[in-house]
Amino acid sequence: MMKPASLTLLLLAAGLGSAAWAENATLIRASDLKAKPFTDAATVTSLPEQSKVQIITNEGGWTQIKSSNGKTGWVRLLNVRPDKQGDSGTNISSLGNVLRTGSTGSTATTGTKGINKDDLERAEPNPKEVKRLDQYKSSGKEAERFASANNLKAREMSYLDAGDGQRN
Repeated sequence: MMKPASLTLLLLAAGLGSAAWAENATLIRASDLKAKPFTDAATVTSLPEQSKVQIITNEGGWTQIKSSNGKTGWVRLLNVRPDKQGDSGTNISSLGNVLRTGSTGSTATTGTKGINKDDLERAEPNPKEVKRLDQYKSSGKEAERFASANNLKAREMSYLDAGDGQRN
């Protein structure tokens, strides 16, 4: 039997890591369309802010897209906002949208670049943000439905070491 935390991590990783569907989206800032998912890759073309695109897949901090003129390439994950598709309510798939662009229009990050050990030691809990994120939780039934619809398979995963011997 898979632990709930393992299932959640699996679904989150699979949902954000590699999509098996094309999803309509909009660029939230002007972006260079790259031939490969690397900053120093050749630029295919430049796309203006508010360009309509289709998401093909995600890889790390990059999203492969097809532009409205048919060109395919890679842009930074945080430059793309998936379009809303009806009123499906809050579920696990909407979590990816928050991680990509934030619900307030502020920029999110996919790493810790620029954060040092002192910053982490001075960090304080933010219960208000935790409460805001609670609106994106899903039930086990919703997670199973999402996994089934996206052909995800259960995998056993071990917990990450929190560094202090405790599980979070």
